[in-house]
Amino acid sequence: MDDLLERLANQLDALTTAAPLAALKAVAALERITGRVGRQAAFAAEAEELSWEEIGKALGLTEKDARSCLTHYSLRQ
Repeated sequence: MDDLLERLANQLDALTTAAPLAALKAVAALERITGRVGRQAAFAAEAEELSWEEIGKALGLTEKDARSCLTHYSLRQ
């Protein structure tokens, strides 16, 4: 997944100069996807009753920041 995200970032970086409108279109699509998937993943993580410590560790965040992150995705439209 990390490699895929890095390649996507590189492609988007290249588009910003070559085709800025295409880059913006791609970013808008990614925002819709991340909103939907983030919301689903946040609800699934909460349903699994994982501890905030586990969630934070998986995300590389403190427990407080993990709560904030999941709340952000849960409330995202």
